Amino acid sequence: MIHSLYQLINKGSFRTLSFILALGLTAVFFFNIDNFSTLLRSASPLWILAIFWGLITQWIHGIGFDIHRAIWKLVFLPYIGYLTTIIALIQHFMMRG
Repeated sequence: MIHSLYQLINKGSFRTLSFILALGLTAVFFFNIDNFSTLLRSASPLWILAIFWGLITQWIHGIGFDIHRAIWKLVFLPYIGYLTTIIALIQHFMMRG
């Protein structure tokens, strides 16, 4: 089940999307660190960990690491990374005001 779910998204265009999303969120961290950290102070620590987990997942998938074990495919499933990364980017630009 995990292998088939992972193979649906293990294509070049999705890897490129993962790389672009990871690069975008990392750029938001680095180039706008004061505003981004101010917005994250009011956020839940679990949400911040989810953002970092999604970012790491996007980097792993976007760079093209080949994961062989099912447990690690489940831990670094790109769907979770897409969801948290897109929500974090939307939340950052909507709260920026």
